[in-house]
Amino acid sequence: MKTLLLCALAGLTPFGLHALSSPPSAAVEPATAAQFTVDSGHSSTNFRIKHVVAPFWGRFNKVEGSVTWDAASADKCAVEISIDATSIDTNDGKRDDHLRGPDFFSAKEFPKLTFKSTKVAKKGDKLEVTGDFTMRGVTKSMTVPVEMTGEGESPFKDYRAGFEATFDIKRSDFGVKGYIPVISDEVRIIVALECVKS
Repeated sequence: MKTLLLCALAGLTPFGLHALSSPPSAAVEPATAAQFTVDSGHSSTNFRIKHVVAPFWGRFNKVEGSVTWDAASADKCAVEISIDATSIDTNDGKRDDHLRGPDFFSAKEFPKLTFKSTKVAKKGDKLEVTGDFTMRGVTKSMTVPVEMTGEGESPFKDYRAGFEATFDIKRSDFGVKGYIPVISDEVRIIVALECVKS
């Protein structure tokens, strides 16, 4: 009896086995990055530019693309978006036609503005997304701060994730040189994406 009591206190059976040890836990599968498609109807691309003395806002009405999202591993994340240059909208049809023309976007020749990530890194509570931005046929690498604005089940019975990026460019770097400096060279771009898990 004394031997059995000592064995129990030591976590052993009389046969030398660890009676109190937990069974080996199953290996944890690494989380896989989820694929999302941009919901064009709930996403937007806006821009801010200075006209003479005051800021002016416009937008592009068509944006599409995909996002690879992994909350635990930024290096598994990726983004690729395409903005339809012909969908520019400044609330003035005549001006929009001018902006689609050769003084600005040359939208017939270059119908898309695109961004494709090459690296994603975590910085504080935001992401730093480096990628190739192409406008009017000119491609330049840039790093853009991106905020993950939320994720979860939606009322539409799907799973969604939201992202927002704000960054500045010089349009002349991409060959869009019309009317500088009356219309500023610096442009602020704000892209807000609501994406649906594939």
